[in-house]
Amino acid sequence: MSNRSELLTTKQLPEITGFSASYFEKGRIRGYGPRFIRSKSGGRTGKILYRRADVENWMSAMTCEPQGGANV
Repeated sequence: MSNRSELLTTKQLPEITGFSASYFEKGRIRGYGPRFIRSKSGGRTGKILYRRADVENWMSAMTCEPQGGANV
């Protein structure tokens, strides 16, 4: 059982989601992907973290039902 409050780095996301780290880096700029946390420290842009629960919710929201019609 996973700890849903666990914090993940961008580098950990590909193993969990199957999407590349680059997908999430671009998604932060372009406005897609799971919610994230940006911790600001000094003059730096800050570290990016994701809550496991947010990643799981984002993946669930992308779930699609198959289109009906053809009998297989």
